[in-house]
Amino acid sequence: MRILVVGGGVSGPAAALALKRAGHDVELFDRVLDFLDAPAGLNVSENGMRVLKRLGLLDAVVAAGSVCDSFEMRKINGDPVASFPTSRSGDLVQINILRTTLSRILTNTLIQEGVYVNANKQLIGIEQATDGSLGVRAKFHDGSVAVGDILIGADGVHSGVRQCLFPDRKPSKYGIVGYFGIVDLDPSTINWTSRSHHFFTDNIAGKSGMVMRVSDTQLGWLLFELKQSEISLDSWKPLFDLREERASLAEMARRWRLPDVFQPMILGAKEIVPLTIYDLETLPHWSKQNCVLIGGAKHAMVPFLGQACSVGLEDAEVLAALISRFPSDPWRAFQLYQESRYHRVRKIAEAARVQGKRQYSTTPFSAKVGHLVMKFASATSGSLASEEIVEYDGHEAVTEILFRNGYL
Repeated sequence: MRILVVGGGVSGPAAALALKRAGHDVELFDRVLDFLDAPAGLNVSENGMRVLKRLGLLDAVVAAGSVCDSFEMRKINGDPVASFPTSRSGDLVQINILRTTLSRILTNTLIQEGVYVNANKQLIGIEQATDGSLGVRAKFHDGSVAVGDILIGADGVHSGVRQCLFPDRKPSKYGIVGYFGIVDLDPSTINWTSRSHHFFTDNIAGKSGMVMRVSDTQLGWLLFELKQSEISLDSWKPLFDLREERASLAEMARRWRLPDVFQPMILGAKEIVPLTIYDLETLPHWSKQNCVLIGGAKHAMVPFLGQACSVGLEDAEVLAALISRFPSDPWRAFQLYQESRYHRVRKIAEAARVQGKRQYSTTPFSAKVGHLVMKFASATSGSLASEEIVEYDGHEAVTEILFRNGYL
């Protein structure tokens, strides 16, 4: 079967790689000119690392990223609130890594295994067979057309595929805007040895900072605030006037009363990217005729549980396995994929929203309550994401859904 995959981030290449290895003819498309022009920090937890291990990429990802020991919740000035150790299962550790680095590992592997990877291909339309048969034509802004049997939309929260299939389903701004920066870890200027993911939050003012190692030699930092902006800072294009932006953001961090260590991190940044967080309720339908959605294209997962990347990897693994199980009946694969995944995805997305609400308050009293809830959760559950989330196994999920529907 010939399969078109639109989206070159993480879940798209992961699905393409699994499908290629299952014997399908796969081609990948992405809207940007350079797959690596959108630096952002990702957390990949045990459930996502399980998928990468099955793809044979575990060692490469661990070597390129940084093992995350815990999530540390702090007040804006650095005082501790709660600590959530990360889960580990054998060699499945939790990793912080740049999105560009993980994408590079996946796309380079695709190219090495013979998958044609197309950049600068912005989708503008989809035509599907009208007689109930296989067949899809993807039309791009440069006038080119790609033809396949089915199409997988893995192009994120602003999905062009979703826009073609379900034009009334649009993301909304969550109300967080900010900046993500990358800095080389120089011990002579930056005193930072921790391998944990640190959040510094002023619950009432709605302002936060974050620091995470994204490799052995680099840190990622984030400044963000609860704010509705009329300007869409979501192009994920690096800022060019770094000198001015670094000075402005360093002053903002000072005004917010973030710890002094943020100053050399911001002033030494080699890249800074503006961002806007979006939300999208999980779609009631994930497929239409010969097209299906995975990852952020069918839901948006706000970042407060660190599960967006891992859930997208789960989608890729389960969908690829079911398509390969029903190569002449992809519509059955689409149906079973959604049946298997829907409630889990919706539950995690809602849990991320609840965690976000805990971090922000409207009064000093509610801020104290939020801190107490976090401390209690840390003492009782231990980790930020539950065992139910991180112990998920896509192969077991596929076996279960096949058995439940009488195929085993």
